Amino acid sequence: MKVTVFGSYNIDKVYNMPRLPEKGETLYCTGYEIHVGGKGLNQALAFSKAGAQVVAAGKVGKDGNYLTDYLEKNGVDTSAIDFSGEFTGHTIIEIDPEGQNQMILFGGANREITPEYCDTLLSQHRDSELLLMQYETSCVEYMLEKAHGMGIKTALNPSPYVDEIKNIPFEFVDLLILNEYEGESITGKSDPEEIAKALYNLGPSQIILTLGGKGAVYYDGGEPVFCPAFNVKAVDTTGAGDTFTGYCLYDMLSGVFPYEAMRKGCAASAIEVTKPGAAETIPSGSEVEEFLRNNG
Repeated sequence: MKVTVFGSYNIDKVYNMPRLPEKGETLYCTGYEIHVGGKGLNQALAFSKAGAQVVAAGKVGKDGNYLTDYLEKNGVDTSAIDFSGEFTGHTIIEIDPEGQNQMILFGGANREITPEYCDTLLSQHRDSELLLMQYETSCVEYMLEKAHGMGIKTALNPSPYVDEIKNIPFEFVDLLILNEYEGESITGKSDPEEIAKALYNLGPSQIILTLGGKGAVYYDGGEPVFCPAFNVKAVDTTGAGDTFTGYCLYDMLSGVFPYEAMRKGCAASAIEVTKPGAAETIPSGSEVEEFLRNNG
């Protein structure tokens, strides 16, 4: 199975905090680390660990080798990544002792992607079974329309949420995967089933709505399918949604029923949140299978 993950590739700067600061407040951090990151990188890595042949696509700066080296060591093809960006994107992440976080994102090279780059990427990798995108790069709408016109199946994770997301041509999205906050922001609804149905009416063929510690909901116009989450103690929730996305979509592309695919995604993200970090703590396929056996 070949998939292309068109997205962001960032350097994460992580600060451990005694608590998350209030507006205007200065706090000393209790620790500092640097990690590979970006939703594109995380999802590419999760897809690869689930078992897919993954092509990572996007743009980085001159220091981007730090990111591509890590991906290549984990079996991801980075030949489609463009190194012409001025600055690699980076994220400042603050994490409290309960594992909750808040972030500041600098787009950098992720926001310098051009339609010409998109055209080249799609022509070279039109044999991918899926093109997965997020909303941390430029040219997302262009890529969706172009891929749809070429008959390439698309999945979109419209994250992080900004008001411009409401203008996305959702009719070009085959599978929309997003969290409860993003779904509520787009639709104005608060009930998960109502959110899923409202999103479906915008045009996507399939909806997966993640609900954090409550699980996930699948909707394709029929009866909604709910999958509960696993009960674990979270240390760091950074990257949980990306981990879910890679594992869940891999199973769906493999023909697994939505409930079981979401269960696989919930298991993978449950493992990931019990360790500090994001990309580095995405579990292997064997770890996920063992977790499911022990939590059946």
